[in-house]
Amino acid sequence: MLVDFTEKWLPTYIRRDLAVLFCGINPGRVSATAGYHYANPANLFWRGLYEGGLTSKRFAPEETACLLDLNYGITDLVSRPTRSSTDLREDDYATGAEQFVQMIQTYRPRVICFNGITAFRHATGQKKTKIALGLQSKLEFGTDDWPGSYVFVIPSTSGANASFSREERLAMFSELSQFLREKGWHPLS
Repeated sequence: MLVDFTEKWLPTYIRRDLAVLFCGINPGRVSATAGYHYANPANLFWRGLYEGGLTSKRFAPEETACLLDLNYGITDLVSRPTRSSTDLREDDYATGAEQFVQMIQTYRPRVICFNGITAFRHATGQKKTKIALGLQSKLEFGTDDWPGSYVFVIPSTSGANASFSREERLAMFSELSQFLREKGWHPLS
């Protein structure tokens, strides 16, 4: 019996003190069906990691777990797979944001890279504020004994993102790579 893609949930790849935790909005149909993050060939995520200098080779979605060896992790703000993020409901975002903050405060990644402005908006509650791409001005998700994570926002790497050119989206990975080098956190340094 075939299982509908909406019943397939992707794992979160995380451990304590990652250099970067990449956070998308939610799994799409192709990724949920394949069982791997960013599995749609039209998505620029894997290409961006490589071309931006964050990895020494272009990983395939099936190699997602290998990112942990580079001190990178992957998650989604909302776990529920949909055909399009426009199918998500406000309660999906609210529940996802609450669980996300708990996870961040537990695992404390040095940098969170939001793959998409919408994921960042819902995670931080900044739904109406104008969002600049790149490194954000303050740490987020801190606790009494931890200052929080640096936050970096890139345009969604989804093939459906028509708001930014392919070149603009790929360039953001280079900016993230440069920031990691400046901090001494780049796995290839």
